[in-house]
Amino acid sequence: MLSAHAVALSYAVGAALLGLWLYARYPTFGPRTMRTALLTVAGAYGMLLVAGPATAEAQALAGTVVALVGVYLPILAFAFWAAAHLLRATIAARGRFTS
Repeated sequence: MLSAHAVALSYAVGAALLGLWLYARYPTFGPRTMRTALLTVAGAYGMLLVAGPATAEAQALAGTVVALVGVYLPILAFAFWAAAHLLRATIAARGRFTS
């Protein structure tokens, strides 16, 4: 039996891979400017703040598998996807100011 920490860590790694895959697979989808990327990251942060209570509520209502796959994994994947877009916007902004 895996500990809760091991399950959370494996889901975090999986969510990171999923978020980065979505970023690479659909490069034109997502924020392009620094402002919209920051707003997206702020939204992801807000979702991360409610990830724990939302996962607990989903677990109570529908079970552990639904809570992890339906709530926890998408929220984490969105956070990593948003972070990748913020990095892209930062690199693009830096390129505009260094020439």
